[in-house]
Amino acid sequence: QNAFAYERAQERAATEERQRLARDLHDAVSQTLFSASVIAETLPRLFDREPAEVQDGLGKLARLTRGALAEMRTLLVELRPTALLEMDLSILIQQLVIGLQSRSSAEIKIEFAGQEWDLPQDVHISLYRIAQEAINNVIKHSRATRADVYLTWKADATHLKVVDDGQGFDPQHISPERMGVRIMNERAATVAIDLNIMSEPGQGTTVEAIWSKATPNG
Repeated sequence: QNAFAYERAQERAATEERQRLARDLHDAVSQTLFSASVIAETLPRLFDREPAEVQDGLGKLARLTRGALAEMRTLLVELRPTALLEMDLSILIQQLVIGLQSRSSAEIKIEFAGQEWDLPQDVHISLYRIAQEAINNVIKHSRATRADVYLTWKADATHLKVVDDGQGFDPQHISPERMGVRIMNERAATVAIDLNIMSEPGQGTTVEAIWSKATPNG
């Protein structure tokens, strides 16, 4: 009975997490499309007088629409959870970055290394969620100008790392709005992912998540 209650609680928590992320994505897509529509309405009035500004505006418009498309794909994944398991982790993370990049002035680079292989389903989902929260934190809290996302596949392990040059924080004193840190820790604990969050005020943040086949889940 206790095991059944625990399983139900886990299912409820996962559903609530998906709903929260879906709401955030819906709001983000709406904001992105609103910004794109404002730019699209403004450009014709500047066409003859400010050609350089029009060129810049067209670049922003392209970035916003690319981001909105990526965020819509991510939203569809959230609304159909099995889709998470139907897509490679590298593609899921790439979509995340493209979507979030459109709403941030930070430059976000992605680097994949090694040959991707199938992870256990719970590990696949947990690594994606950790990446999602880490990248969200870069956009929402870090005030970073640059972030790098690394996903490395080795023969016996998968290594995710997100590094930013933002304002950092004290991991021992996490403010309540940083829900992402708690979620990352919970996700890592459930599937024996080795998670390290390294940060200092003014020194940026590094999130490292390593899952090895040698773990009990392997």
